[in-house]
Amino acid sequence: MLGKKSIPYLIITMLVIALGFTSSAAFAYWQDVSQIGNVVIRFEGEDASLVVEAQHDEFTGRLVPEGRVYVVGEVDQVVFEYDVSVDKTLVQSMNLIVEAKDVLIGESDEYSHLVDISIGNAKDYFVNELFNSVVTITIVVRLLEPIDHDEAVEKGLDLELVNVDDSQLAYNTIKGEDISFTISFRVEPKEVE
Repeated sequence: MLGKKSIPYLIITMLVIALGFTSSAAFAYWQDVSQIGNVVIRFEGEDASLVVEAQHDEFTGRLVPEGRVYVVGEVDQVVFEYDVSVDKTLVQSMNLIVEAKDVLIGESDEYSHLVDISIGNAKDYFVNELFNSVVTITIVVRLLEPIDHDEAVEKGLDLELVNVDDSQLAYNTIKGEDISFTISFRVEPKEVE
């Protein structure tokens, strides 16, 4: 049986779900190639596994920035859902931590900030309680349109929307490139208050 004293001895192995996506036509062509591995949680000789099951259909289509959907097959967001649980009975709730990281467009992270990843109600990093039930994690991926200062002024846009120095250069750089990132799931003991 797991006791309070065994929680600090928790050894966490990260689960990595690699979601690969392909971009084209300056924004993105997405192809879901999820890989789910096992996470083993060790409690003083007892092992438990973090179970992550994809609940979404395979997505194929073209991701474009909001307001740029013009033809069939284009979308302005992609939604992924995962059910997460532990295969043993826990005696104390844990923190489930889900994080998006290693965002690349092509082989570069120069414009990775244009890939907007929301996990639950947070951006890139989400913490949720995990006890003896299934937790559904929703991940929404969007692509931001490259906007520079001159373009924002010319179009009368809020200057807070400026996200690159040269929107034409950014557009040409990300055009036709693969978009990839890693979603990691891990558990940690809750901090005692």
